[in-house]
Amino acid sequence: MSICRFAGRSSNIAYPNSGILACSLRGSDLWILTVILAIGMQACAVRQPVVLPVKPDFAGCAGFFRDMDVRVDEFGVADAATARIEGFPGLRIDRFLASFAGADLTADAYAAWLERLRGLDETARLKEWRNLPAAAKSALRAPAAQEAGETISACGRILAQPLSNASDQRARLLSNIQPPDAYSNWQRILGLYFLSRWAIVDGVRQLHSEMRAPFLAAHQQPAEGRLIRYEPPASPSIQAAEVARILAQSAANPLGIPEPSPAQLEQLFSAYAPGWVVDTVSNDDRIGTVGLSADGEAEVDPQHSSVYRLASHTRFGSQVLLQLNYLIWFPARPATGLLDIYAGRFDGLIWRVTLRMDGSPLAYESIHACGCYYQIFPGQGVEVVQPLDGSEPVLAPASILARQPGERLLVKVAAGNHFINGIATTMPATDAKPYGWLDYDALRSLPMADGGYRSMFDEEGLVAGSERPERFLLWPMGVPSPGAMRQWGTHAIAFLGKRHFDDPWLLEKLLRPLWE
Repeated sequence: MSICRFAGRSSNIAYPNSGILACSLRGSDLWILTVILAIGMQACAVRQPVVLPVKPDFAGCAGFFRDMDVRVDEFGVADAATARIEGFPGLRIDRFLASFAGADLTADAYAAWLERLRGLDETARLKEWRNLPAAAKSALRAPAAQEAGETISACGRILAQPLSNASDQRARLLSNIQPPDAYSNWQRILGLYFLSRWAIVDGVRQLHSEMRAPFLAAHQQPAEGRLIRYEPPASPSIQAAEVARILAQSAANPLGIPEPSPAQLEQLFSAYAPGWVVDTVSNDDRIGTVGLSADGEAEVDPQHSSVYRLASHTRFGSQVLLQLNYLIWFPARPATGLLDIYAGRFDGLIWRVTLRMDGSPLAYESIHACGCYYQIFPGQGVEVVQPLDGSEPVLAPASILARQPGERLLVKVAAGNHFINGIATTMPATDAKPYGWLDYDALRSLPMADGGYRSMFDEEGLVAGSERPERFLLWPMGVPSPGAMRQWGTHAIAFLGKRHFDDPWLLEKLLRPLWE
């Protein structure tokens, strides 16, 4: 290929005072240059901003959302917690709501479901709007008379309205519902998963044996450092009968989804919140609070202890059940040696409580924020059923019995790897360190020093800087960047087979009543 000059560098032919690429070209060169110029023109083209009328209409809203999505993708601020639905701007889907797509929904149930899809988009879009750089938002030019939130909300309703009554649109929407998959099929194909998976089987067995050992009396280990106990802020107790009443009343909607009010949810989160006892060798073992550094990078401050709360739902039998998720962050998982492939910045631990409609816990579950180390602690009256399809066995170290009035569940956490190494019930301690409450959604848009905002997670749902060396060994299992911390909605929790932490049928698959 010939030698070229751009902006004054040496070439066969030069055009003075110009920034145009000049070359002596053969036919093949001309074709390549044409492609390059076409791509360059696309990349450099100035996108015309969409100006919405004071009262947005369908076409204006569709254009605004389309251009916003383009800018969101360009600047890498897409929110990965939920997925856009192709061909339906203003709607998004998660695994829980996708589970209703195949059901025979009444008109009221369909309308309620559609409104929830719209709500998912509004929530994500508001985060994305706030996380966009100021220059990108000024180019979009939403009406000055309206706040962005009002515009996004109004446009979402306008775009969803035609889907409410038209049967053909409803059928098209239902046929396009595809729950997101946190696994990469191409990685499994390229990594010869059907063969390489067998190298993982024994490793999973050894890991489960290691994690189960602390729950056996003969394997109790002394603490490596100082035991620090964390407890939630004091709150009034609530009886199981009151919990049952809250759940029943809040589930009186067309989809039967328990959705307590914010004040009621506050009560429930406080009532079922665990205490934490963490074996603390260094600051990496201290429960902290996530923020952004001066250069906009996520970090965990170990001087301020916070627990992040998130409500979710699951399906069990014919019922929809409420789940209470509690997430703690540590600054890092420290290395135990030069070749520790699991060490790295950030470490998180999620504790989940699933409530029966009578207020009793159906089960407790835990994962690390990477989706790793899934384990389940069944409640009273149920037992774990191991999968028979060749997928990954389920770790169930112990059952958790009912607490006595006034008792709190205590989750014991090891130093370093932050594995759960014990569960106890105990009365509140006067010398415990109090932790504060924060909403999980706060992680999706954190304030920056310059007045802007940024998510803790990238557009793939991963925490930048939390990558682990293990990814170079485990990538054939199909999990993107194994070991990296990730966002709610992207937690793949098994290397063998496919399993998602937010699968609405997960407990239905793993638990069965003892009387069956």
